[in-house]
Formats: sequence, C-alpha cells, structure tokens
Amino acid sequence: MVKDEQTEPSENVFEERAEYLSSEELHAWTTRTHRDNQILEKLTGPGPKLLIGPRGSGKSTYLRLAYFSLLESQQALPVYVNYAKSLALEPNFHRNANALAMFRQWVLSRIVVSLNESIGKMGAVPESLQQLAGTCATLIEQVEARQAPEVPPTNLTPTSLLQQLEEWTEGIPPRRVVLLFDDAAHAFSSEQQREFFEIFTQLRSRYVSCKAAVYPGVTNYTPTFQLGHDAQLVEAWMRPDDPDYLVTMREIASRRLPVSEGREQALRDSLVDYAAVASFGLPRGFLLMLSEMLGLDEVSNLLPNKRLADEAVGNFAQSTRDVFDALALKLPRYKRFIEVGKQLQAQMIESLREFNDNRPEGEQRTAVVAIQEPVSAELGRVLAFLEYAGLVRDLRSISQGDYSYRQFWMHHAILLHENALGLGRNPSAQAAVAALTGRANASRVRRSAATLLGSNYADRCVLDLPPCERCGEPRAAAEAQYCLRCGNRLKDASVFEELLRAPIESLPLTRKKLDGILEHTEMRSVQDILLDVEQAQLRSIRFVGPVWASRITRYAEEFVYV
Repeated sequence: MVKDEQTEPSENVFEERAEYLSSEELHAWTTRTHRDNQILEKLTGPGPKLLIGPRGSGKSTYLRLAYFSLLESQQALPVYVNYAKSLALEPNFHRNANALAMFRQWVLSRIVVSLNESIGKMGAVPESLQQLAGTCATLIEQVEARQAPEVPPTNLTPTSLLQQLEEWTEGIPPRRVVLLFDDAAHAFSSEQQREFFEIFTQLRSRYVSCKAAVYPGVTNYTPTFQLGHDAQLVEAWMRPDDPDYLVTMREIASRRLPVSEGREQALRDSLVDYAAVASFGLPRGFLLMLSEMLGLDEVSNLLPNKRLADEAVGNFAQSTRDVFDALALKLPRYKRFIEVGKQLQAQMIESLREFNDNRPEGEQRTAVVAIQEPVSAELGRVLAFLEYAGLVRDLRSISQGDYSYRQFWMHHAILLHENALGLGRNPSAQAAVAALTGRANASRVRRSAATLLGSNYADRCVLDLPPCERCGEPRAAAEAQYCLRCGNRLKDASVFEELLRAPIESLPLTRKKLDGILEHTEMRSVQDILLDVEQAQLRSIRFVGPVWASRITRYAEEFVYV
C-alpha cells in the first residue's frame, strides 16, 4: 500500500458513489473475489435480477462493473440508467392529473437516452434513435426541473420500446440487451415504486433482460410482482463473518487510498481491520472511516492511531443513525414508527451489552438479537426501516425448543461506539476485530418484542396522517381522498419539497463541519447547499477544501434524491 510520498490524491479517490467513477478508476480501485464474480455473472447474464442492499453496500459498483464488462466483452449491449432524481418528480403526484403518465415517460425516456449512448460506444447509432433520444433528453430536463409540458412529447410504452430495442440492435451482435437500473424503485414514493415495477415486469423478451438496484425493507412491489418468480434477488451486502472478508477489505484499502510511507507504517493491519469490521460490510463506510483517520480528505499530516480510529467509527455510527432518523422526514406518515425504532435500537444494544458483559473471558461475543416470532406487522415495519438504514441485518429464523426466533445482526460501528461487546472500557483494535470476526450467529440474545418495547408498542405504531387542511378533521384512513366532515379533497405534503427545506443538521456531517457552515455562511437548509454555485460558499470555510466541499454537496444530493 506504499505510494509516492509526494503524490497528492485526486479528488475521485474520495468519491463514495461508484456512478461517478470511470471504467479505469473502477478497475484500478476495486478487487474481485469469487463472490463478486458470481454477482457479476448474474448481472451480465439473462433473466431479471434485483440487486438488494442498504446504502453504501456496493450496488452501484456492481452495476457499473457489469456495464463496463459487457461493453468490453460485447457479449451483450449494456444500458446503464440512473434514476436517482426520481423524487424530483414526486411533487407532480400532488398537483397534476397526468403525473403518472409523465413519470412513465420519464422512466422510459431515460432508457432511450442511455441506449443511444451505449450503442454509440459499440457502433453506428440509427437515425431514428438519435432523433428520439434528443426529444427524450429535452423531456428529462423539463421534468426534473418541474417545467414539464401538459402533454408529453413522447408516447412510449414498454411494449413499443421493446420492439424498437430489437430493431435498433439488430446489427449489433449478439443482439442481447441488458438494462441496468441504478437507484431504482425509489423508496419514498409508493406511486413511483408501483409504476416502476409495472414497467420492469413488461420490459422482458428473449433479447432483453432487466437488472435493478433496490433497498431492503422499504421497496414496495406491485401485488402481482412475485420475488423469485418475476425476478431473482441478488444480495450485494458483504458479510463481515465471511472467511475472506478482511482480506477483501484490505485489498480495497490498498487499491483505493493513497498512503505515504510514514502513514503506511502507522496504519497497521489492526487499524485497517478495525475499520473493516466496524463498516459492517459496507465498503463506502469503510473508505470513509479510513480517509478520516488518515486525514486524507484535505491532505493533512495526521498519522493514524486508535484514538482517531475510534473517532471515525463514532462518526460513522452516528451518520448511519442519521440515515434512519431522516426517514421521519422522507416518510412523514411513519414518523411514530421511527420513534419506536429508536427505542428498539437502544434496547437491542442494551441487551447485547448485558449479555456480552457476562460472557467469560475468551468466549465469543455476539452482535445478534433473536426476536421471538411471530413478529407483528407493526414491528416488522420498524425492523424494515432499520434494515434500510443498515442498522440491522435480517438473518434466517431459527427454532429453539417450542419457540422460533427471527435473528437480527446489529451494526458493528454502533456496538463498538456504545461499548456493547464486553471488552472493557478501551479495548484494543485487535480485541475488537477478534470479537466481531467469529460466526455472527454462533450465539445470540433472545428477547420478545414486549421485553424490548413494552406490551403496548403496537399502539404507538400508528400512521401520522395530516388532517384536513380546511377543517382540521383527522383522516379516517391513509387511503382517504376526501374529508368525512367537510368533503374537502385531502392532500399530502410533498416529500421532495420538505427535504429541500430540511435543516443542514439533517445531513451526516461532523459537528466541526456543521459549525463551520453555520458560522461562516448563510446556508441553513439542504436546498441552500444544492444552490451553492460551484461550491463557492462551502470552499470559503476553513477546513473545507475541494474534497469536503464535494462530499457535502453529495450528502445533500443523496439526502434529497436517494
């Protein structure tokens, strides 16, 4: 991992989202394991696939690698489409009668524009495709700027697009087309999710197959969409108890991070492994912690040590919790479920601390809480939100005696930060790694929902529905369209617009960076950051250079769009 002492890293070294990396950067900075090759075979092969994992688990990396791999091998024509900005269309669903039709045209138009680009990389682009792609590009720009025309200039359908796909690719052997949908089925608009999966199901033929990245826990499929039948699930999330896990993460660090000779000597394997187990199988979090403990984000002169590593782990634990807390803004009707989820986190951690504190020295610690089944619909929803944020990982159910239990693996960074592993007040990096690299479910804490949350927890898991704007009457049900008292048409607030107005404290930033923004700029909302032209205000802050300015902007974009 030794690099030239005088070489400063490029900004892209710190880019956390793979969709912004080139083919050369991806191949230089990623390592391929047997598991990775199996996933890529499924993404480049025939048949519909859903690549599932929480934020930062590597879904975009796999899709981009599949895209570049197919371009190089020419075994099929890959079409990479990113739908991250789908939430920008959400306000239309509250105002325009043609919102669903416009969303459908936007989804299909993005495929056409990306197809035009992909065919251009492999040969001549048919004139009819060029013309349609120009029209589609204009529509995309208008829709995302919320300036869409009353009547869409296109009238695409999945059936017509399939037919045209086969015509446009007739001269490109072997005629097979792989559609790679990133940030698909946006988690925070149920209308968009249903429409997307209708399209996904219809875009299927002997020549065309779809692959889409989705989230665990919060992605809603149409009633007719059956997992396993309509699409095979492919898990992106690495397991920290995999025998090859630490080797893989060390290789990622070696390829990605520029380290001078002095830092190389200080960055012992134990600290790399410590960040690896704390990341809980999420490569983005691993790189973020390493760059923070090395002080690489602004090319400072920090030498890594256990104190800096603990700070990085604590910041990552908090940023992961922030993702969960932000769901109260992104899914306002589930605000009370999020409050119950915060209590559940605390109780799971306390249960693990109590269990691990009582383990004899030398015995394996656990990060798994087993909740007695049946798990109610209310608790299932809370756990799904925790899984989306990456705070827990759903393992298989087990049976013990007369009871069955559903197992949940707790995020390692949180357990380390909360000192819940029974390793003493300031355990060494080696002790923490040893405690968290054994079999994840070799032992477990068994609890009932009532023990963790109280017997009345279901009464607190109710939808928080906005009342009638005219008379203040509470809504009778989530599906109600008219007020039972005055007959006024009921409206939901726009999630997208609420997210733009959210305070910058909602972003996963360290206290130091937040204080710098609040003290030295007029920026107070997420929208203010997105409107900061060329990041001029951000870069005027002390300790915020080009890397951190780009990172803060990315956090704002991810908060709103992903």
